Amino acid sequence: MLDGRRLGVLALGALVALLGALGAAPGTAGAQGPYEPNETALGAAGPLLGGVGYVAGIEAQGDRDNFFFYVTAPGETQVTLTVRNLGGGAAVSNVDAVILDTSATPVGGLSYINAGAEKTAVLTLEPQKYFVEVSSTEGFGDSYSLLGGGGAGAFGPYEAIAARCARGSAALRRARVGLRRAQAKLQRTTARLRRARYGGRKARKSARRANRKARARVAAKRRALRAARTSRQPWCSIPQ
Repeated sequence: MLDGRRLGVLALGALVALLGALGAAPGTAGAQGPYEPNETALGAAGPLLGGVGYVAGIEAQGDRDNFFFYVTAPGETQVTLTVRNLGGGAAVSNVDAVILDTSATPVGGLSYINAGAEKTAVLTLEPQKYFVEVSSTEGFGDSYSLLGGGGAGAFGPYEAIAARCARGSAALRRARVGLRRAQAKLQRTTARLRRARYGGRKARKSARRANRKARARVAAKRRALRAARTSRQPWCSIPQ
């Protein structure tokens, strides 16, 4: 005969086994735990990386899963997002996915992906942070997978963006220093030119030549400063 302590241990073991089985069932909260809570863009999971599959699920009526990814190419690049409905939900249910930019403007999407079906969105996107919102038009409980791909820089790491921002910021600092030095040189050559009015022809000619060179250098440094400011964009404005 089993005593009360032994029965308690067996009951606890059965409960743990039951909870484990429930957690392993498709479409349950336990299966989607790694990405939750991600009901809003502020809590979006990510970043999604190219060539890596992500599995989650629509756990309840009205549930919305949010993820984010980066495009890190210096210009426009092709981005693909494949969404597959793995099923496991209500008899009538599907999965939708919409891709949004940082202003919450939709830039592409996929609709009515039924159980066992797969659809791929093909977009051309500029470097920026983007969001993927997955929901259901009808029913709930379906699991799904996300797979990103595309050209160079599609679904890239944030480190690539941070590195470009750092290089642009360093170039901006150098350009500012260069402009200040060029302006200081121009001030000196301008003062020399004023003094040369009281000197000989050779001194005036030399002062004018030095002043022209200094002015040209200031103009070049101003162009370099504008270019350095441009090099920081959009990298330094992309949120992490």
